[in-house]
Amino acid sequence: MYDLRNQITGAGAATLSMDRQIRTRLVITDVDGTLASFWDYFVPAMRDFLRDISARTKMPVSELAQDIGHVIERRGTHEYPWLLEETGFAWKHFAKDPDAFVEEFVRPFWQSVDANRAKYLRPYPQVLETLQELKAKGVKVVALSDAPEYMARVRNKQIFDGLLDAVYSLETVEPDQDDIFHPITLVHGRERVQKLRESTADLQTPLHIIPTQWEKPFPAGLDKVLADFDVYPQEALFIGDSLAKDGIVAASRGIRFVWAHYGSSLPAEYEEMINYSLKPDIGQSGSVETQLPRKTLPKELITAVAARYDELLYHL
Repeated sequence: MYDLRNQITGAGAATLSMDRQIRTRLVITDVDGTLASFWDYFVPAMRDFLRDISARTKMPVSELAQDIGHVIERRGTHEYPWLLEETGFAWKHFAKDPDAFVEEFVRPFWQSVDANRAKYLRPYPQVLETLQELKAKGVKVVALSDAPEYMARVRNKQIFDGLLDAVYSLETVEPDQDDIFHPITLVHGRERVQKLRESTADLQTPLHIIPTQWEKPFPAGLDKVLADFDVYPQEALFIGDSLAKDGIVAASRGIRFVWAHYGSSLPAEYEEMINYSLKPDIGQSGSVETQLPRKTLPKELITAVAARYDELLYHL
């Protein structure tokens, strides 16, 4: 049989090598737990805040955490702009004086979150170097995040701005006026969102706001990314820490998936806060395995498991 490989020499060999290198035209990356750890600043801020409120109000930390956890569960984000204003504690004690609640509790909490973010939000090892290398190779890199857009702006500006070709993030939605779970006041949350948007108005990276209904693993956001960058699924590579969200949405479109395993392993203190203290009504029954986030992606759909972000470079 005629062996074509024997005829590939010189320029032909170089062309074949180049074809292998550019198999991936687009890397789609998650942000939280993949590029950096959101928990590194949120958990310390929440921990200190709960202890402070407990000391001031004589309410148990566990009761306060459950109250806040109900809001997180309902709204689907830990950085909901009206996180505290919607708690039972706020309605019980400050329904007639929301301004006092904002000054005594809300403003100090978000100031603590912002201070912790400035201090502790850092990229994982080799993230910035990898993004720079991808750019040098001509590979586009897009972040597809489930964070609210106003927070995606802030995190992007702090550590990634200019290294990503685009960020796609969920819209920030105010509760309806007839929502039974509405906050005691919307004023501070609106002001906070507006200030953070203004502080990031000079972003170099384009930011696209997508509907909350497109939260992963719903594939519409991923479809928009592929269409906007004119890339076929087989030309893309997806990296993320959540098998249930990132992995499933990548599998739904036949996109190669690298599991950022390093982002799914949390310190014990973070694990307790995220999966127990702030989880409403958990712990009454069932095993630890059923309480923790489910990892549902069949292993045959995982292209690789990464212990560090730069390992995605082996799969371009």
